[in-house]
Amino acid sequence: MRPVTKGNAPRSYREYSDAQPDLVDKLGRFCSYCERFLCVGLAVEHKRPKSRYPSQALAWENFLLACSNCNSAKRDRKIILSRYLWPDVDNTFRAFEYDQSGIIRVRKYIHKKLRQRARRTIILLGLDKYPGQFREPTDRDYRWSDRRKEWEKAALMRRQLHQHDTPGQREMIIKCAQDGIFSIWMDVFQEDTQLMQRLLHAFPGTALDCFNDQCYAVARPGGCL
Repeated sequence: MRPVTKGNAPRSYREYSDAQPDLVDKLGRFCSYCERFLCVGLAVEHKRPKSRYPSQALAWENFLLACSNCNSAKRDRKIILSRYLWPDVDNTFRAFEYDQSGIIRVRKYIHKKLRQRARRTIILLGLDKYPGQFREPTDRDYRWSDRRKEWEKAALMRRQLHQHDTPGQREMIIKCAQDGIFSIWMDVFQEDTQLMQRLLHAFPGTALDCFNDQCYAVARPGGCL
């Protein structure tokens, strides 16, 4: 899950939906949770549901962007922020890992208490829904298959880069990654520091202070991870 930086609220809002252009400008057209690029259907997401926390309905710090799958999975549950991990607060890249099957897991090396928060976050958003597992996706939930396809594409481009490492090939990889899932591209190219540095700057709003000069994920200032 890509860690992001929104900055301060650019203005006040009469309706929460009015914040969408500003959020897109800050973060790009990506779901803040599953990281998919969406031309349409990207909604202003309330970390703490506006139905339960009306005082937070227009609060910039309560806003993210979400696809319909991640948004509907959260529903209007009571949210205690400290029980979960949030991409605008924590270095969520350190918490989750992906594989070629499209499954998302909690990284093994993080502290036990943080693993619990990471696991709760996966369940809250329904990111663990996968065919044949305990939690099945609906017919309209393509998050798992989109992750699998993105991994296959990134792995193919890694093989092509090993055969023909040219500036043009690297530029093509960045262009393809911008239509995909940041964390998968970072994981697939984790041994290529130069390319990872370019990926960090290719996605609007990526929290650069979550990575060191070698592109290793580091603790986020002020975050729990």
